[in-house]
Amino acid sequence: MKRTATLVFLLCLLIKTEVVLAQNEQVFADSISFVDFLKAQGEIPGLNYRLIDSSGKIISTALAPEVGGIVDYSQALAIQDSVLNRGSVESTLEFLVYNESSSFEASQEYVSNLLRNGDIVVNTPDSVNRKDLISLANKERYSPLLSGPYSYIGDYKIFAVISTITLFFVFAFAMIFFMVLYKARRNRKEKLVASYDEQIVGPLSEILFEKSLEELESLSNEELYLSFPENQLKKPIYMQVLVGRILALNKKMKGDFKLKLKALYKRLDLDKLSIEKLKSTKWDRIVTGMVEVNEMDYTEALVWVKKHVNSPNFHIRSQAVATLLNLSENIDLTFLRDQSFPLSRWQQMNYLRIIKHLHSTRNLHLGNLFDSENQSIRLFGYKLVRVIGRVDLLADLESKFPFTEIEDKIEIIKTFEYLGVPALSELINGSLTSENIKLASIAARAAGVIGDQSTAQLIIKILNDAPGFKLKMTLMKSLQSLNVQLYNQFIEENLSPDLQRISQHLSDPLLQDV
Repeated sequence: MKRTATLVFLLCLLIKTEVVLAQNEQVFADSISFVDFLKAQGEIPGLNYRLIDSSGKIISTALAPEVGGIVDYSQALAIQDSVLNRGSVESTLEFLVYNESSSFEASQEYVSNLLRNGDIVVNTPDSVNRKDLISLANKERYSPLLSGPYSYIGDYKIFAVISTITLFFVFAFAMIFFMVLYKARRNRKEKLVASYDEQIVGPLSEILFEKSLEELESLSNEELYLSFPENQLKKPIYMQVLVGRILALNKKMKGDFKLKLKALYKRLDLDKLSIEKLKSTKWDRIVTGMVEVNEMDYTEALVWVKKHVNSPNFHIRSQAVATLLNLSENIDLTFLRDQSFPLSRWQQMNYLRIIKHLHSTRNLHLGNLFDSENQSIRLFGYKLVRVIGRVDLLADLESKFPFTEIEDKIEIIKTFEYLGVPALSELINGSLTSENIKLASIAARAAGVIGDQSTAQLIIKILNDAPGFKLKMTLMKSLQSLNVQLYNQFIEENLSPDLQRISQHLSDPLLQDV
């Protein structure tokens, strides 16, 4: 171990020998070569000169100031000669390194270090002991700025640029590869769909037009597989095309054809496929499964559909309710009553279309909707009573009226007004005096249809309290409908400009509907 360490140390010394020798080599052979260099070089950074007498006192002249000294060696020698020629005093030239007195040897070493470090540029090639700059450069060890296979990565800026360019090309190639792969798969799927559609149309038409329902139901699996091969029924795309064809025909066919399609739907186990879709975690597959169940009247799957009635997904929730409304024999609407999500206008229109089509043949328990904790569902129930004409439920609405919220009261009053059924005076009269302007306006409009004489007297009392113009006009129109004599008497006794203008407006046959 010690021998190995010694060997490594000696190798390091050998490697560094050239550098050490280059640093210790003398730049100037003697003092004469140094003086020659000073004369040839002229000004050297940090090196100045000044004249002193034998006592060490600084000799100051116009060309040799006390502060700073002389910067050029040749000029310093010339000034020394001029001082000597004038015969004033004997002078000596003193070296200054950064304005500090320095000896000749120290100054020589200072200049040598400058030359070794390359801090000064030599004016003449033979000023340094008659050695040229190329010879001096040859003694310096060459060290490349960037060396090694990973030298460019050492600079973080270059590394960042290279990384950015590399990532760009990687993502670009990945995107191109994905697009090519996606287009190839899509083209392949389109070709398969077209091919499977050609294979399905012929056997499907043959079964529908050449076989009766009894024959279809009595077909063995082997005979059925002659038209629809068993190995094809295991392929998802083939099954997708087959289901699509059956659903499209089921929408167009009637009578025995629909029964045949439904029988074929179950014989090919497509009903099980629809149930598997209802169990999926993907919302689009769940909705597709419910559409298939709805189109094929597959009531056995309603138990799975009910699990999605209160789904947080809007599309799943809407389709589940629509499917239950279509397929349930006895619709108690509890699944709709217990929904915690508000009904949108689109959902209300869709459910209303289904209910209007089924209410004559199905037993709809609309009264359950009145007890819902969801206000939008309660309001939808009131609208159903109004649109379907369920007069038998008005008594329930009247009993719930005092305990409901403002929006509920407004819809209930609209229902009574639309059906034209006289209500108790408390229902209208109490709403006429409500502080809620919207409720009072709706009650004022409905008063002309379902109010009584007590309502007319109350309208006159409210008009005397000077309500807003819009409410005042509605009240006067209702008063005119309830009791014309009382209306005329009120107009004759009140000369208010607003009341007179409203009366002229109501009396004009051209403005009756304005």
